[in-house]
Amino acid sequence: MREAVLILVALAAFAPRAAAEPAGDPVAVAEALFQEGKQLLERGEAHAACPKLAESLRLDRATGTLLALAMCHEVEGRLASAWAEYLEVIARAKTDGRPDREEAARQWAHKLEARLSTLSIAVPAAVAEIPGFRVRRDDVALEAPAWSTDVPVDPGPHTVVATAPGRETWTTTVVVAGVAEHQTVTVPLLAPDERAGAPVVPTLSAGVLSEHGPSRRGPAPAATLAVGGGVVAGAVSPALAVELSADLRVRWGVALRGAWALSQRQEQVDGGGQVTLDSGVLRACGFRRFRPHRRLSVQLGPELLFQIDRAQASGFAAAGAAWRSGWGIGANAGLDLPLSRWVAVSMMASVDYAPAGWTGSLDVANQGEVFRPGAVRVLVAGGPRFPLDW
Repeated sequence: MREAVLILVALAAFAPRAAAEPAGDPVAVAEALFQEGKQLLERGEAHAACPKLAESLRLDRATGTLLALAMCHEVEGRLASAWAEYLEVIARAKTDGRPDREEAARQWAHKLEARLSTLSIAVPAAVAEIPGFRVRRDDVALEAPAWSTDVPVDPGPHTVVATAPGRETWTTTVVVAGVAEHQTVTVPLLAPDERAGAPVVPTLSAGVLSEHGPSRRGPAPAATLAVGGGVVAGAVSPALAVELSADLRVRWGVALRGAWALSQRQEQVDGGGQVTLDSGVLRACGFRRFRPHRRLSVQLGPELLFQIDRAQASGFAAAGAAWRSGWGIGANAGLDLPLSRWVAVSMMASVDYAPAGWTGSLDVANQGEVFRPGAVRVLVAGGPRFPLDW
């Protein structure tokens, strides 16, 4: 945040206005409001100064007033508004032949970019195909090119409304609380509006065919499927990993993460025999999603592990198979980088702790226990992630 003195110096350098017109003229009123807004800003009263400058700009769209309003909005914490106004100043200054003002506005806009919060409205293909579908954010209509785009927004509540003829209206409110906060709202499939006498159209939602799709007042679960290759720890082995996840709310979600070791572990036993081990792990995850950058999504949360092992003995009498299962608790993490609307690059990681008492033993053909498990289970994998709302 700039100090008020520095702002006033900038206003004096970059925001000169024409001489006042006769009393009652809109330009004269604009000038009076502009001067009063500067004085309020000097006293640190940004909340009172910004409305004065905004009304001055409405009466007379002077570039200097626009620059002053951008500074005021930045001090007030409305960074998205300030950023947009700085960009408009840049365009105006080019036309006006004011390189000093253009360069100053460009620098200030650039400094704000890393602090901007964004809101993205995701519209699945099945929703977009509804005839007459419309979506608005804060009473501003959003056309298809603006969907699934991270749009800078000011802190505070933002209302998203989706409508279509013969469908129930869906609405939700998202609160953007801080700086550099990035949120996504997914519009669900709109339920038929039977009260309006519209025909009941069967809808397919979350894989279930229903004639009466329920009206949901929050973001719909956004399901994704990730498939990747990686390694599992213990005996380091290449692994195949699959994750099915769903965002239940704006920032919270659940996932099932499975992993299968692709190389078999082997152990020699007395008598010249051999035991081969196959392992599979299923993890039930809960997570909170963060967006440290507009194009990055990070998830962190706890998980519950269930592991099952199968040992196959060979090379001695009474050889056969034995099974072992075990439990563990730990943490999961993930990182997604979208490449397009249909695919993202995904990284997955899990670390779990399984005490000895939570895992059974593998006793093969009276040869004693084999493949004693370690207490730590680790998975690191990466691959593509696909949405399941096609």
